[in-house]
Amino acid sequence: MKTIILLLISLLALNSCGGLSEKEDANIGEFTHRMNMAKERLLGTKHNPVFTPEFILADVNLNPIDPRRFDNYSGDISGRYIEVLSTACKDGKCDYLHDIVRQALKYQHPDGRFGDPALVFKEELIGRDHMPLLWGNGRLLAGLVEYYKLTRNEQVLQAARRLADFFLSAYQEVTPEVSKRLDGRGADGIICFTQYTEPLAMLSMLTGDSKYAQAAAKVYPTLPERTTLHSHGYLTTMRGALQLYEFDKNRQHFDYVVKAYADLVASDDYTIFGSVKEYFSNARGGRDEGCSTADFIQLSLHLYKLTGNIDYLERAEFAIFNSLYYNQYFTGDFGSHTLNRNASRPDIMSACWWCCTMAGLRVMQVIRNDYFAEVNNGSIKLNLYLDTDYANEQVSFSVLKGKMQDDCHTYNIDFKKIEQPITSFAMRNPSWADNVDMYLNGKKVEYKSANGYLMLENRLKAGDALQLRLKYRTRIIDMNNNFVKPADVTRPINGTLCYGPYILGVDTHADIVFSSEPSNNVVFVETIANSAGIKAMDGIKARSFVGDAYLTANYQHGGFPSYYQTVFRPISELTYLRHPYSMITTTFASGTTDRFSHINKSALVPWKE
Repeated sequence: MKTIILLLISLLALNSCGGLSEKEDANIGEFTHRMNMAKERLLGTKHNPVFTPEFILADVNLNPIDPRRFDNYSGDISGRYIEVLSTACKDGKCDYLHDIVRQALKYQHPDGRFGDPALVFKEELIGRDHMPLLWGNGRLLAGLVEYYKLTRNEQVLQAARRLADFFLSAYQEVTPEVSKRLDGRGADGIICFTQYTEPLAMLSMLTGDSKYAQAAAKVYPTLPERTTLHSHGYLTTMRGALQLYEFDKNRQHFDYVVKAYADLVASDDYTIFGSVKEYFSNARGGRDEGCSTADFIQLSLHLYKLTGNIDYLERAEFAIFNSLYYNQYFTGDFGSHTLNRNASRPDIMSACWWCCTMAGLRVMQVIRNDYFAEVNNGSIKLNLYLDTDYANEQVSFSVLKGKMQDDCHTYNIDFKKIEQPITSFAMRNPSWADNVDMYLNGKKVEYKSANGYLMLENRLKAGDALQLRLKYRTRIIDMNNNFVKPADVTRPINGTLCYGPYILGVDTHADIVFSSEPSNNVVFVETIANSAGIKAMDGIKARSFVGDAYLTANYQHGGFPSYYQTVFRPISELTYLRHPYSMITTTFASGTTDRFSHINKSALVPWKE
C-alpha cells in the first residue's frame, strides 16, 4: 500500500513538469518538450507498460511463473531507471526513487550479484546464459553509483562495492578460451564483460579506490573489432574508457577511443542519420537503436570536452536532431527503426521500454546539464542550438526558436537572471548556416569570430533579449557522405536533402504519389526553395517546433511523365505523426540538362496541404 501511495504522489508531482498545458507548450522549446515526454513516460500511467515498482524490479525479483521480458538481464531496467531518476530528482522530491532502491537492495545475493544465483562463473561453464546477468548487473552498478552521488547513502555504496567485487571475481575466469566462446554472440557476447569499464571507472572516481579502475584497464582491451558486435555494448565500453582516462590520465585509453571513433564515422556503420546501426556490419539487419544513438552522442560530447574539437559537437548535434529526436515515439519512449539509405520506416512500433526509453532521457540530461552551455568567469558559451533552458546559481536563460525574418531562422535568447556580470556571450559558429546576425534588445550588434565561436562582447543584464538570425544552408549529402551545394549539381546524383541542421524527407502521409512505386524520382535542384508558409501537418502541434524548416521542390516521378511539387520536412517531426514511411534519399539533378529538357514545366501541378 505504501508503494502505491508513493507512486501516486510521484505521478501528481510530475503533472507540473511532464503533462503540458497549451499555455506551457507555447513557451517551451522542443528539447524541453521531449524531455518532459520522456519523464512522463517513466513516471506516468498514460501508456503501457506502466513503470510500477513491481514492473521495474522484476529483473532482480525473478518470477519464473509470470516473467517480464528480459528479466534475465538482471538489473538492466532497474539500474537504468535508478540512474536516470537519480539525475532527475535533484529537487529532493524523490520518495518514489528511494523506495525503489530500498526494495532493490533486498535482492542482492551474498556474493554481490543480483539475479539468478544458480549461474556458476567458472571458466568451463561460462556461456551465453551468463552474459545477460552480467550485462544487467553492470547497468545496475552504474545506477547505484549515480544514486550514491545524489544521497551519499553508505548502504548503497557498500552494495555497489559488493557488486563490483562480484564482477572482479567473475572476470578472473574469462580466459582466451572463454572470449573465443563468446565471439559473435552480439548482445550476449563479450560486450557484457567490457561494458563494466564504465561503472568500474565511475566507482574509482567516486571512492578513490583504484582497484576498480585497474580492472577496467584490463577489461576494455578485450573488446574485438566491430564485426557483428552489438553497438550499444561497444559504445558503452568506449564511454567507459574515456572515464578511465579522466581517472588515471593514461593516454593509452584516450588514444584507443579516438582511433575507434574515427574508424567508426568513416565506416558504413555510421548512418546517414548521424547515428550507428544496432549491430555493426549489418549482420542482424538494418535497424538503429535509441541506446546506441544516446551512446554515440554522449561519446561525441565527452571527446569534445577533452579535446575542444568542435567537429565532435557538430556530430553530436546532428545526431540529436536527426536520430535521437526521430527515435522518440509519440508515447515519450525511445526505440528503434528499420532503416536503409533510401528510407526509414518503423514497420512496427519498436518503442524499447526495456532500455532505450531510459537511455534517451539520460543522454538528454547530460546534454542539457553538461554541454548545452558553459558559464565561466563572466562569460557564457552556447555550444548547441537547442531550444531549451539553462540555469545555475549565477545565470538563467531560455532559447526558443521564432518565426523567420528576412529569410533567416531566428533563435530568441531571454536572460532571466544574471547575478554576476556577464561581459561575453559566445555561440558556436554552425557549419549549417551561411551567416549569423545578432540583435540585442532589438538593435543589431557586432560580434567577433574566434576559434569556431561568434563572440558578443557586450555587458548583459537580467531582462536582456538577444536574437540570432541564421541563414540556413541547403545541402545534399551524397552517397559518399559529402555535402554538395544544389548549385554544384551538374549531373544527377543520389543523395539526402539537408536544410540547416535537419535531414529532410518526404512523408507518405503528405505526398503518397512521391513514394509510390517506382519511386526513383528526380528532384530539380533549381526549384528547391524555403516555404515558410507551409503549415504543420495534422498530428503535429500547431506551433511547429522546427521553425518553418520546410523546403518545396519540383520533381519528375520515376513512373510516368510528370512535373509535380512536393514538400521536404524534417524527419524529426515525424515523432508526432507516429512515424510514417519517409523517403529520405532520391535523385537530384538540374532541370537544364538535356536529359530532362523534354519536361513540360508549364504543366506544374502545385503541392497542396
